[in-house]
Amino acid sequence: MLRSIRYILYFLWLILTTGLGLVFCLFRPFHPDNLRLIGRFFGYPALKIMGLKYELRGSEILDNNRPCVVIAPHQNNLDLILGGVAIPKRTVSLGKISLIRIPIFGWFYWLSGNILINRTNKRKAKASMNKVTDMIRNKNISIWIMPEGTRSRGRGLLPFKSGAFRTAIDAQVPIVPMCFNSYHVNTDTNKLKSGKILGQVLEPIPTTGLDTSDALRLSQEAWEKMKAQIELLDAEVTS
Repeated sequence: MLRSIRYILYFLWLILTTGLGLVFCLFRPFHPDNLRLIGRFFGYPALKIMGLKYELRGSEILDNNRPCVVIAPHQNNLDLILGGVAIPKRTVSLGKISLIRIPIFGWFYWLSGNILINRTNKRKAKASMNKVTDMIRNKNISIWIMPEGTRSRGRGLLPFKSGAFRTAIDAQVPIVPMCFNSYHVNTDTNKLKSGKILGQVLEPIPTTGLDTSDALRLSQEAWEKMKAQIELLDAEVTS
């Protein structure tokens, strides 16, 4: 019962926040800091609504390595909260072009400056990724990507797609992994205190001098580092 009430309040708060965010973005459309400002406004009250405690370690790594490609796990609908409270300055994300069809949220997402990709059309997807590379190189903008490509929903860290790593190599910027404990299984929103979400930013993985033939190796290296760190975070949260 408590879980249902919380999710109703959560989605109502999401609708209200994105509605206000949409109005805000109309006055400065596509600004690279829109997402961070509205994300903070949404995220911290959302943590309270869901009864969650939150701690992020190593956030200074994000500030000291801009621009970069931030990679994070994709677990469930709570990812919106984590993205909101953790996304660094001048950072936008990648999303499916179909998001723009969602009233209010999709329009806000687009006007926030995020990049929409048509994954079913290779030519358009490549053009979008070229735009991302240009934004990183010439506009000092970082990109937040979830390289699993789909929600894991308790199945552990899924294999990574190579797009994020190709983009980082093309732009010659570091890859910064951001890890969170397995909150899909380690939290219970049906309890008054749902649990804790613990995050850790890892040291950047450099791409200087590499080419796209290194993308698969980098994706495996990042996956192994993140998997190991997530296991440590899970052990700490559940101990």
